[in-house]
Amino acid sequence: MSLLICPKCGKELEQRNNTMRCPDNHCYDMAREGYVNLLLTTKSGNKIGDSKESARARHGILAKDYYICLKDAITEKMRGTVLDICCGEGYYDEYDGLLYGFDISKEMVRLASKSHSEHHYFVANLSNIPIRDNSIDTAIHLFAPFNDKEFARVLKEDGVLYSVIPGENHLYEMKEILYDIPYKNDEQAPAGTHLILTDRERVRDTVSITGDDLKQLFAMTPYYYHTGEVAKHRLDNADTIRLTVDFVILTYKKP
Repeated sequence: MSLLICPKCGKELEQRNNTMRCPDNHCYDMAREGYVNLLLTTKSGNKIGDSKESARARHGILAKDYYICLKDAITEKMRGTVLDICCGEGYYDEYDGLLYGFDISKEMVRLASKSHSEHHYFVANLSNIPIRDNSIDTAIHLFAPFNDKEFARVLKEDGVLYSVIPGENHLYEMKEILYDIPYKNDEQAPAGTHLILTDRERVRDTVSITGDDLKQLFAMTPYYYHTGEVAKHRLDNADTIRLTVDFVILTYKKP
């Protein structure tokens, strides 16, 4: 039975051929790749979130496994029914069980659905996740806005949310090239009233990365949007370097 609910009325969606339909007859067509768009907006899905170009660039960089240490650590934690919150292109979704994933970017969801046709992907906003209450065993949430009220709603009473933030030394060697005074990340955990933080785990590795890939990786990080144009060009002539990838996996549960 599908865990998806109608974003308009909240009633259960049922698949009929290539359409998802609720008892109130709200209908959502499934794309050729198998995902469904449940985002309630008048804008085109391609104009929300990552563009086609940036989505494909991100997909290409992650496919080179610079973040494989994090992927392996997250995969080991998946149990039962999994929800990948802001799933992107589905890089972290190597899972043999039941998995649902969503993102606000239609292009990201399309890529995820093509890569993992065995899973269930949909376009949605994390402020209104069209998933049944108390239905998720494991939620994963990587480098995305935090909405603990919605996350707690979809989790089972004994469910677990694993939220990933950058570690203090994440991409530090890249920052040494970009900035006159490179800085470390503060590792501040998102806080809320609906979930409690129960554990922290560090995952760290050092990878060899080419100058071209370093520029692409930089473009898919939040640092890109907070760096001036002059500083961005400091990566133009970057050589292959050893780069620290540093993550903190935060464990949240219901009180």
